[in-house]
Amino acid sequence: MRTLTLNHDYAEDLTTFLTKLADVAVWEKLGSEASAEHIDPDTEMTVRTPMPKTELPSALASRLPSETELVEVYMIPGDVLGTDAEVRMTARAAGVPVEIDAVLELHEVESATKLTAHAEISSSIPMFGAMIEQAVVPILQKRLSDRLQRFETA
Repeated sequence: MRTLTLNHDYAEDLTTFLTKLADVAVWEKLGSEASAEHIDPDTEMTVRTPMPKTELPSALASRLPSETELVEVYMIPGDVLGTDAEVRMTARAAGVPVEIDAVLELHEVESATKLTAHAEISSSIPMFGAMIEQAVVPILQKRLSDRLQRFETA
């Protein structure tokens, strides 16, 4: 298992940020297909994003279907009290033997939101799992970092 931590600051308050995170239209602006299921008071957001084979290691890309997509599921709290919240996220892609579990820690400071993402990347392949995890970490780090930056302007 590999771990990854990313940080990003947003100019909006925590409630506005969580509302944006649970908005299908925002995800669609980022090039993803999204659907929301309301589980009172929370929202489960499923986000599907195409994964071009050119972004993956060639050994992995050659074994994947031509239209691979990353499926992320976010559990967004709907009843946040105070200045802290936690969003859970899992991600997977069909044909890719890797699972991602993440916690997004959100803290409101002076009407701005500070996000810290802690992700664990694990592979179910015996013996070669560590190599696959190592190859996927830089790809995930770049994609997640880009998404966090783009999410601010969406």
